[in-house]
Amino acid sequence: MRTNGGHGWRLLGLATVVVLAGCSSGEDEPDAATELLFSPEPTASAPVTAEPTAEQEPTLEPLQNDCGGVIATADVVRIVGVPLPGETTYVFADALPDIGRAGRVTCGYGDEGDGPKVEVTVNDYESEQAADDRIDVTLQAASERGNEVRDQPIGPYQGYVLADDDDASIVVDAGPRTVVVTLQRDLVSAQAEVVVLDQLASTVLRVPTETVEPEAEE
Repeated sequence: MRTNGGHGWRLLGLATVVVLAGCSSGEDEPDAATELLFSPEPTASAPVTAEPTAEQEPTLEPLQNDCGGVIATADVVRIVGVPLPGETTYVFADALPDIGRAGRVTCGYGDEGDGPKVEVTVNDYESEQAADDRIDVTLQAASERGNEVRDQPIGPYQGYVLADDDDASIVVDAGPRTVVVTLQRDLVSAQAEVVVLDQLASTVLRVPTETVEPEAEE
């Protein structure tokens, strides 16, 4: 798990950011245009079996073979607070030993042919160090583009909010796993974006969170 200090040298002078669809660049980034596979309507998300304490992180489940195991469409709609017509898409990417990636799942929600309105990417790595390295690549890429990054913890995990004119994302460092959640900027109000990203990432990681009703976009 990352702490705030781990990336401090990259965050000096930064405040809020660019959207990256995954925790990497090049061949590690999901290519939804070429990899899209349509899954059946997802089932309900697995329940949280125990609340983590400050000393105990949630147990990370294996990568799921459908989007219902990542986060169900019904949960996404409930958190976002607006309908999400369109397809739910599922993509599985194999291991990339060169960067220590063991596998990746990408789920898109509300895809009407022009890309998903909400996208969730879960990357598993062979070690925490390999995952940390990919987080560093993501933050460094944002810094090199002159964009800003803001810390946003998710339960016991370190997260970073990223944004540009089109999308807002949260990137979460969860030990040997990274999670990226991306929203289209016009989906909810600007004031609700961080709340929505927080709740979506918490649900994916099975981290209990307070119920806060985000403001829906008029």
